[in-house]
Amino acid sequence: MQVTRRTALTVLVLGLSGCAASPVVSGTPALAPSSPPPTQAPEDAAAQAAVARLESVLNGLATLVDPGEQAWSAAALQQCAAHLELLQLPDPFGPEGQEPFVVETPDSAFDSAEAGDLAFAEQLSRTVDSLESAAASSDAGDLRLLYASAATGAAALGNRSVPPAAGAVPVRLQPTTVEASLPIALGHTWALIHGLGVGLGRLASKDPLHAVGTARLPIAKGLRNDLRAAIVGEVPEQPAAFELPNAMSSPDEIRAAWASLETNLLDGYARLVAASDEAAWRLAMRAQVEPVQAVGGALGFWPGWVE
Repeated sequence: MQVTRRTALTVLVLGLSGCAASPVVSGTPALAPSSPPPTQAPEDAAAQAAVARLESVLNGLATLVDPGEQAWSAAALQQCAAHLELLQLPDPFGPEGQEPFVVETPDSAFDSAEAGDLAFAEQLSRTVDSLESAAASSDAGDLRLLYASAATGAAALGNRSVPPAAGAVPVRLQPTTVEASLPIALGHTWALIHGLGVGLGRLASKDPLHAVGTARLPIAKGLRNDLRAAIVGEVPEQPAAFELPNAMSSPDEIRAAWASLETNLLDGYARLVAASDEAAWRLAMRAQVEPVQAVGGALGFWPGWVE
C-alpha cells in the first residue's frame, strides 16, 4: 500500500498520543507549608505587658480607693481591658478571630491604700513611657496613633476626679499628611480662642471658671501661633464666625463648651500624630489631657479617635 504524507503524519500523531503520560496521579501528596506564627515587635510586647501590669495594680487598688473614686476605679479598669483587647492582637485593625498574644502578670495586693497609690503612680508612669516607645517605633500612621492614644488615655488616669468614658474605637485609617492636617488643628485653636473669649465675657469675674479661662487664653494663642508657623506656604484665613458647641448662656454650658473645644484640639493633634512620626505632635496631644480635664471634660478610652 502506498503511504501518503498525510497518512504518515496521522500515524505519527496517533503514536505520540498513545505514548502520553497517564492523567492519574499516584503517590503521597506533599503538605503545604504552614504559616509561621505571628510575632510582636519588642516595643509592642513591652507596651502590652505594661498595660497588663497597670490593670493588675488597679485591680489590687479597687477595694482600697475612697468611695468618691470608685467610679474612676471601675472606668479605669474598663479602659485597661479595652486597651489590652486591641494591643494583644497581631493586627489591631484586622478581622475577628485572631489568636491574641498572651502576657502573664502576677496579682497585685496591697496592705494599705498608700502602698497601692504609690504602686499605681509608678506603674502609670512606666505604662505611659512604654506606650510612647511603641508609638515612636510604629511606621504606620494608624498604629502610631493607636499607641499614642493609649498613652494619652493612660496619662489621663492620673486625674481621679474625671473618670474616662467609653467612646470611639480605633479603626484602620486612610493615610493623611501633615500639610492636610495642620490647617485642621489650627482651625481648632481658632475655635478654642473664640470660645474662651465668649465664655470670659459672660462669666462673673469671681467665678472660679473665669480664672481657668483667663489662664488658658494666652496658652491657646501660643498654640495657634505655633501651628500657624508650622504651615509651609500660604496660611489659611481665620473664619469670620464660629459655631459654638452650645448656647454658652450659663457657667455649666460654658464649662461644657470649653471641654468640647479642648477635646477638638486634642483630636486635631491626633490627626497630626497619624500623619507624622515627630514626637512633638504626640507630646502636644498628650498635653491636651490637662486642659480638657480642668473644665471637667471626660476623655474616651481612646483619646483622639472619633466616630
